[in-house]
Amino acid sequence: MSSSVLAYTALPAFTLALVALFTKTTLISVLQVVSRVRAGIYPIPEDARLMRRRTADAEADFVRRCANVWRNDTENLPLFFALAFAYTLLGAPAESAAQLFGAYVLLRYAHTVVFLLGLQPWRTVLYLPGLAVCWVIAWKSLLLAGLLG
Repeated sequence: MSSSVLAYTALPAFTLALVALFTKTTLISVLQVVSRVRAGIYPIPEDARLMRRRTADAEADFVRRCANVWRNDTENLPLFFALAFAYTLLGAPAESAAQLFGAYVLLRYAHTVVFLLGLQPWRTVLYLPGLAVCWVIAWKSLLLAGLLG
């Protein structure tokens, strides 16, 4: 690795968070496909034809739940990645980045589990601290950029 890349001490934490969350979304995608095949319900005509089934009116409940988790990730993960990347590029301390990024990853994994199980208020209870972590990263980024105080 070049010395210029090594100057970003938070880069390993960012990379680990990126790979961990990519793994989570990949697992959700696989879970959705497996659940759809097991349910044998295919609302998309070409999928139904491929599987030699009638086109269904709607997805199976758990398949729909997986899709909701996926949608939630596509709404939230890009914002985290952008904030975490900016924080990293601004020279975030390695320990701070590891704690913040690690906390976010753990909260998103836990959020996914309770989302799949349909457990409220736990889904919200786990979402809000993840949002708070993002705000802490944003605040610390503004400080590092010299835009506050």
